[in-house]
Amino acid sequence: MSSAIDRRQTVDMVRFILDRINDDDVELKLLARAQARNNASIGPERGVRAVSRQLADVEAKRQLLGSAQRLLVLRDLPNEKAVRDQAILMLRALAAPYSDHHNYQAEWHPSDLAQ
Repeated sequence: MSSAIDRRQTVDMVRFILDRINDDDVELKLLARAQARNNASIGPERGVRAVSRQLADVEAKRQLLGSAQRLLVLRDLPNEKAVRDQAILMLRALAAPYSDHHNYQAEWHPSDLAQ
């Protein structure tokens, strides 16, 4: 399968990713509040389990998504195709962790890409 997908599929993938990022953000903020109430005496968690780190990861994903979107709005010049294809690969990589979600589309999976 080529990394080229139509504009509608790209828009759907961007919306899907943004919705999942927003879901993660809401859930992490709820978790942070619960931890603050219940574990104030234990101290903050560190590393991958730290909510602050996970919230920073959510923000980084938002920035990557925005960058990929900007790369996709290039004109249809032949030398820009490679840039658009790489942006689509970025989107597929961002969508992959949510592959168990009911709105995830199988054709977005990165392993479906031609090498």
